[in-house]
Parts: sequence; C-alpha cells; structure tokens
Amino acid sequence: MQATNQDGGFTQALAAWVCQAEWEDVPASVQSAVDRSFVNWFGCAIGGSQEPVVSQCLSALADLSGDGPVAIIGRAEKVDVLDAAFVLAISSNSLDFDDTHWATGIHPTGPVASAIMAWAGHRRVTGKELQHALLLGMEVACRIGLAVSPEHYQRGWHITSSCGVLGAAVAVGRLMELSPQQMSWALGHAATQSAGLVASLGSMAKSANIGHAAKNGLLAAALAQRNVTSSDCVLEAPHGFSQVLGQGSAMSPVLHRLGEQWETRHNTFKPYPCGFVTHPVIDACLALPRAVSLGDILDIELTVHPLAKLRAHRPRPIDGLEAKLSLEHAAAVCLAYRRASIEDFSDDAVGQPNIVALRQLVRIVTDETLSTKDVTVRIKCRDGRLICQTAPDMSGAHAQGMTDLQLTEKFHQLARYGAPQGCHATWLHKAQNVASLSDAADLVAMTCPHTTSTGINI
Repeated sequence: MQATNQDGGFTQALAAWVCQAEWEDVPASVQSAVDRSFVNWFGCAIGGSQEPVVSQCLSALADLSGDGPVAIIGRAEKVDVLDAAFVLAISSNSLDFDDTHWATGIHPTGPVASAIMAWAGHRRVTGKELQHALLLGMEVACRIGLAVSPEHYQRGWHITSSCGVLGAAVAVGRLMELSPQQMSWALGHAATQSAGLVASLGSMAKSANIGHAAKNGLLAAALAQRNVTSSDCVLEAPHGFSQVLGQGSAMSPVLHRLGEQWETRHNTFKPYPCGFVTHPVIDACLALPRAVSLGDILDIELTVHPLAKLRAHRPRPIDGLEAKLSLEHAAAVCLAYRRASIEDFSDDAVGQPNIVALRQLVRIVTDETLSTKDVTVRIKCRDGRLICQTAPDMSGAHAQGMTDLQLTEKFHQLARYGAPQGCHATWLHKAQNVASLSDAADLVAMTCPHTTSTGINI
C-alpha cells in the first residue's frame, strides 16, 4: 500500500499506512534486510550487556522502581517494561558497533528493536509480528530523518534518539493494533518527547539517549492505546516537529513512494566498534602499505568532511567512550595494530604510550567538497616520503552491507565478548530464523544467566 496525503496531513497519512501495511506485500529483499538488521541488533545487545553503563543504569533503576517481570538480554535482573526498553537500547548501543543509515546518520534498530523486545516481554509477540513491526519502525525513523536532514543533526540533535522515538512508537503501536487515529496520537506523543543532544556523544549519556527513545516511544504508544489524545498532525503543524526540530523542513520525503521504496534496504552494519564518521579513516589507514614504519612518521594529516571533525575531533580522549568518537584515536590504533577491534576502543587502549604518541601526530583538515564517506590520509616520513591514501570506493561493508558470513563472524565476536559462556551458535540460529518463533521473548530468555540447584550462575 502506498501512502497519500491528499489533504496535506502527513502525520495522519503516515499513521494510516503503518496501520494498514501488510508483511506479505513487502519484497523478499526488504524482508531479508529486516532479518539481518535484527541479527545485528541482537548481537550488539549481547555484546554490550555487561558494559558498565548497563550495570550502572540498572542500579539506578533498582533504587527507583525495583524489580519487574521483563528480562534483559544477557542479564539476570528483571525490570518493568519501560525500563526494559531503556536498558536494552543502552546495551545494544554501548559498544558503538550497531548499524547506520548513512543518509541520515541514524542507527535505527537500537530504539525500535529494543522497544519491541521489551513489549514482547510484557505481551506475547510472534516472530513474524516482530519482523513487520521492526520494518515499520525503522522505515518511519529513517524517512522522518531524511525529511529534516542535514540541518537537524548539524544543529546538534542526536538524530538516532530524536527520530528513533517516532520509529519505536509506531512499531509498538502496530503490535498494539492501534487505530489510525490512535497511531497519529502515538506519533504526537513521541514527537513531543523527542530529544537527545550531540553534546552527549563521548559519554554514557549518548547510549542513554537511545534508551530514552525506546522507552518514550513505547510509552507514546501505550498512551495512545488508552486514548490519551495528542496532536494528530505533529509532523507538519505550526510549532510541530518539522518547524521546531527541522527548521521548517518539508515533510514530503516521509511519504515519497512509501511502501514502494524502502529506506530499510540501505541500513548497513558497522564493521568497526566506533562512531560511523571515523570509519572512512579506519578504512584508509588499513589500506596503507605495511612498509610504513611507525618510528618514521613525522606527521599524520586527515582530510575529512567538516561534519566528521565536528563530531569526532578528540585528540586526547580520556576513556574508551571518547575514543569511540575520536578520529585521532581511530587513526592511531589502525596504524599501530592494523585493526580496529572492541579492545582497541577500551579504557586500557586509550592510555597505551604508543597510541598516545601517534595521536599527538594527527592533524585534522576539513574539505566541504568531500562526502562523509570520504577521507584522505597523508603521512609525512622522516626520510622525506609523503604517503597518501584515500578511503576505498565504498564497495565494501559500508555500501553493499556485510555478507552473511561477515555478519555471522561479527555476531560471534560480540557474543564472545559479552557472554563468553553462552550457546552462541544456538542464539544465532534462533535470531536468523526469527519468523518461526511463536514467542519472541524466548530469544531474550535463552541469553539470561540463571541459577542451578548448586547455586552456581550459568
């Protein structure tokens, strides 16, 4: 079904499409893209499940609301449904190893899948229902992001959070079987809660932004289900989302060929556990000839798009969180170790003397004619050589997406990191065959530690 807005009601047209769309009408290639996005999210949530930010947020929630019935991936704790959405999103984002819709900079599955899986712990959701709700939520988040890009992100809105809350709302709203009127209200409630500042990047609050988007999106749908009214034209209304958060951006990209062209097909999976604006630098540094001796380097110049410098110029990161958004650190670890692993963006890696020394040699130059996917690395050597390397032509992971084998390898890497004693092959098989599940909550339950009769946690 293609959405229309003959009366100019973008919000209502979008809501009606979400309510009336059918999974059977979705092309097989798009269905496959959704399944792969879910596998990537599931792996990221397992990998991040033991990160300090997850434990600290759970501790804070325990003081405020106590236990609940909903399980958290990779954890023994149980919380209420809203807190589950919050924590799952934080877990899936904490390693910065998630997905990227490059046209907007949104990491769409974080808020959407987390809200869905939290709801699945509260009310039964089948695998097929999960698939369709995830697709609808991702599509809405990315399309609204397109409508307000690039000004929205450039002004300092953390777009994964500020647009992800709308995707989370419609995804859960679809599972609740909201009417078109209620779905319009859900969008209204989500939009009035949309927030998240880029200033949070480099701190734990960055992942908390994603958590708030998942939690608030779920809450928006629940309010609409109980007929708590809101603006039903929030995207286009005066003082609504477009005018306030998008500088009056036209909302036409939201409905353009909706149901025919799918932004979800353009979702990609990070090959490196760090901010996506650092990835071209990593690609270029890894492509440098191995003949470059670290002791011979005098100067490292990175020429990047201005947005890359604005978001990731951190020459002296203080911890792993800041290192994940540091062009200088990304270049240093790749030159030193010829890799970019989870461990290379940790607190320990930040203080290694050889990495500190290399970071101090990095200079950032901007070029507005470049795209965010472009970079030129110039290395000046003591013997007078000047070695130049551009990023690959994006024919690899960023442009075409990971192969199934690469995605499998990434899943196992994340699972080994976050749950080394887990049954990783079984978890992956279940996630890859999500359509066959009668209860999506089983995916979460099988990752949770439990206590045997001997009192040993496994």
